[in-house]
Amino acid sequence: MSLRMYIDGCSLTYGHGLPREQSLGSMFASQGGYTVTDGSRPGKSNMAIAYDVYQNVSGHDVFVLGWTYSSRFGIKYQDHDIDFFAGWHGQGLGISNQQLDTASQEVYKYFYTVFGPPYSDNLSNMLIDTTMSFLQNKIAVGFTWENRDTQHRLLMPFIGPNHRLPDGHLSAQGTAVLYNLLQQELDV
Repeated sequence: MSLRMYIDGCSLTYGHGLPREQSLGSMFASQGGYTVTDGSRPGKSNMAIAYDVYQNVSGHDVFVLGWTYSSRFGIKYQDHDIDFFAGWHGQGLGISNQQLDTASQEVYKYFYTVFGPPYSDNLSNMLIDTTMSFLQNKIAVGFTWENRDTQHRLLMPFIGPNHRLPDGHLSAQGTAVLYNLLQQELDV
């Protein structure tokens, strides 16, 4: 019986721009032998990652969490996930890109006027530490794309431009590098 893995993160974990069979989750299934639930999606916030980990903790043995940038935040609206950060466009909610852009700019401006750094950085670090502590009886590895001040050890992989797509997301080779780094952590 294979271990059940929950993987979560933003577009860099999801494999934005790659065929699904080249995603990090697919690599853990095909090469690592795990039964994988992949909760990652482009634009996902740390709040949404922490919430979804909490919802999936009982059904999984292993957690691989790609913590995203602290400047992102998300809300749930009528059972839909809405992620806010500059440049994100609609998620099939029946909202035009222009309407979403307008709403996003207003919410983003308000949120960061009131809750900008260092609040958003501290909130993000707290979510990471709380979630990683919550998983203390599970196998869990976390990684991040920005410097963090957390109590839990996180990998901060450097994947250079030669392993990235033109838009900055990981190429198939970059995803393989990330997979190997994470698999080494899990094998320890």
